Order: sequence, then structure tokens, then C-alpha cells
Amino acid sequence: MYRQSNQTSAVLQRPRSFNEAIVRDQYEVLEDIGHGAFGRVKLARHRLTGAEVAVKVLRKVAHNLPVLSEPDVMRTLEHPNVIQLFQVIETHRNIYIVMENAAGGELYDHVPKCGLQEEEARRLFRQIAGAVSYCHDKGVVHRDLKPENIVMDGRGNPKLIDFGFSARFTSGQKLNEFWGTLSHFAPELVLRQAYEGPPVDVWSLGVILYFMLTGKRPFRGPTDEEMLRQIVLAMYRIPPHVPIEAGKLIHRILAVYPRKRPTVKQILQHLWLREGEQYLPHDSSEAPLKHPDTEIMTILFDMGYDPYKTWVSLAKRKFSMTMATYLILQHQKSQGPGCMFQGKPVPPRVKPRPCLLDLSHSPVLPKRSPSEPALCTFPFPCELLLPEGAKQSGQKGIRSASLPATHLHCLPSRTPAPDRASQSDSGQPHANRKLWKRVTGRIAACVRQLDRAS
Repeated sequence: MYRQSNQTSAVLQRPRSFNEAIVRDQYEVLEDIGHGAFGRVKLARHRLTGAEVAVKVLRKVAHNLPVLSEPDVMRTLEHPNVIQLFQVIETHRNIYIVMENAAGGELYDHVPKCGLQEEEARRLFRQIAGAVSYCHDKGVVHRDLKPENIVMDGRGNPKLIDFGFSARFTSGQKLNEFWGTLSHFAPELVLRQAYEGPPVDVWSLGVILYFMLTGKRPFRGPTDEEMLRQIVLAMYRIPPHVPIEAGKLIHRILAVYPRKRPTVKQILQHLWLREGEQYLPHDSSEAPLKHPDTEIMTILFDMGYDPYKTWVSLAKRKFSMTMATYLILQHQKSQGPGCMFQGKPVPPRVKPRPCLLDLSHSPVLPKRSPSEPALCTFPFPCELLLPEGAKQSGQKGIRSASLPATHLHCLPSRTPAPDRASQSDSGQPHANRKLWKRVTGRIAACVRQLDRAS
């Protein structure tokens, strides 16, 4: 799934356990799935949900300094064709980047020797270019785009990975770091000239499109020197089976002079990519949800997470343990009905608080006293104004949410407690009252926190 940046295959190793408790308590390592010049990538299982995730381990050593900013870049990206970040765990020795596991493998392995069919190549390239355009809009240049750094998810959609060589840029800014993969180097990198970031990514997109349609890279030779000479002179041949319009697009992209290359947005408007209604441009930079998903918030509450702290973690984008659990559940939910909690979760070291009773199936609800708020009309914390203390630095403010009132209830746990199975119906009202007091007590605590913060 993950390969080294010099195009050699990933070195698969025997699984090693995470040797730091803060990580080991949350994730169980399953196997090593990749090894590169700067770190290892492991397949792990999130203990609370049972979801499989990819964990990139970066050592805090001198030669890794150029790539230690990768998690900071990934925090700013949220796009369906960019690998999703779940959590960042930083210790004295390592940085652990927890991401979704795109189990479909690398794009490189999906392209046959003669290239993809035109329709499939167009579909995939459209999504890849859309993701790169989104990154550029966010002020991020990837700088190591190649088929090995594009993985396929379970639905056959591509996702960009490995932002270790990425950088932030502003319009007109010149960069002077020269790294990446030789066969995808733009001419200005070969010549060691200061360069603007986006045109370098555009050149790499041209190499990727050529590879997708032909199964080969446009620049290749018996030696690295010969390959670099071909790049500087833009010497390549397009096979006759490549569609004419696609060939024209490749010629436009692989222009020696950066200023003659189209932007990614211009590429997306090209006639070949727009062919067919299903390939018409769409707004890929979807606005993130303004409010947390109430169903997921209810599940987290049932697990024992504090709603207020969960809400603040999401608002401030902390990518903490709480936010990771929310994002993993959200990712599972996006896969379709029945995809949440697939498989049996590994027993967590930090165990969630079990739910005693499912109120949604209770025949009788206890009467509440006048001082107790009705659950059906009490808003989640995500519906209230974020207090000053929870705002991000430099943020002017966040509007009060306007979600409708939400019914709070505990979802049925996967495995009932032993004493619950033998519980008689006559004991349910007493259990309901205890659960009611616990729920209202937690809500009251949240209100007190909001009052103090305001």
C-alpha cells in the first residue's frame, strides 16, 4: 500500500507492537504494511470500535526533520479523495499519524501493462486532479505525486497519501527544496532552479495520466542521467492507442516551461475530462459539517465520552482520542448501512462506560421532577455558542448552532451484561430512574461548564 519515495517496493516486516503505552492503549498493531526512508506504516485496530486504521510512525530524529510537518499539513485537509486523518499522537520519541486504511491497494497495481480503459482512466484522473486542485486551494503543494502515492478505497475511488514532502505556499512564492521521485521530476527540479509549487504538481499529473493510459512512464532510460535528459527536453512518445484528446491534454501538461502549463482547474475544464455527463465538474471542496452528527454523538455518550469535551475537541480540531473515535465512527457510517462496528472489537484498555438499559425500548419512562429538564427539548452542546475559552486562536467567532432538539438515548450495547439478561420486568422502572438521574446529571454538568466558560 505504501512505498518508498524512490519507487522501490515497500519492505514488509513482521508485526511489532507499539511500545508506547499512550498508543498501545488505543490501538492494537496487526502487521507492518509499509516501510520508507522516513518511517513505518502499520495496520492497526482501533480498540473501541474495532475499525482497521493505518498508522504512520515517524521518529523524531535529525534526518526526519523535513517530513515532521506532515501531520500539521494533513490537519487542514478534508476531501473525499485525500486520505482522512483521524488522530495525531506525539510522544517524546515519535509522531503517530492515524489515518483511514484504504484497503484497495496502490493505483500503481491497478494499471495493467497496456493501460486502463479510457472511461476508467478518465474517471480516476478526474478525481485525482480534483483532490490536487483542492490542496492547491488550501495552499498546499504535494511535491511527490505518483501512482504509488495514490491508493484505492473499497469503492474503487482514489485517495492521495504521503504528504511528507508537501509544503505550504503562497501565490508567486518560490521554493528551493529538491526532493521527490526522479521519474516524476519536473524540468525545473532537474535543473535545480527555484520553482513555484503548483506547476510541479501539474507536471506530475501529466506523468500519472500518461502512465494510466499506457501502463508505462513517459520518461525512462537505461540510466538516471538519460531519464533526466529526456525530462529536461520533454522527449516522450504517445502510443497510437491513446485517445487523441487525451494525448493533447498530456502535451499541454508536460510543457517544459512552468508558465506554459495549465493550472489544475484548467485541466479539469479540458474537453476530454468533461466528456460524458458523469464527468462534468463539480464542487469537490465540500464545506465541512457545521454541527456534529447527533447519532454519532449519542453513541459516544453511550461509550462514556463527555458531550461537552467531545464538542470542543471537534470545534478546535484537536485530532485527539475523542475526535478520532468520532471520525472513525463517521467514516464507518459513510460506508453505508450496517458498516458501524463491523467485526468484534478488541477489548479496549480504556474501557467505555457500558449502557445499563436501552431507553428507546422501555415501556414505561419514569416521571421527572419539575427541576429536571426534558431530554427531548434539551439541546446538545453543539447547539450552543462556543465559549471564548474553546475558540481557536485567531478565530473571530463561531455562530450558535441551530440544530433541532435531539432525543438523547443510550444505544443497546453489543453484548448485554450478564445480570441484565436475568433482570425482571419489575426492575426496569428502578433502572430507568437511575439512568435518568445519570443522564440529567451529566447534562447539568455540561451546563455548569458552559456557564463558567461564558
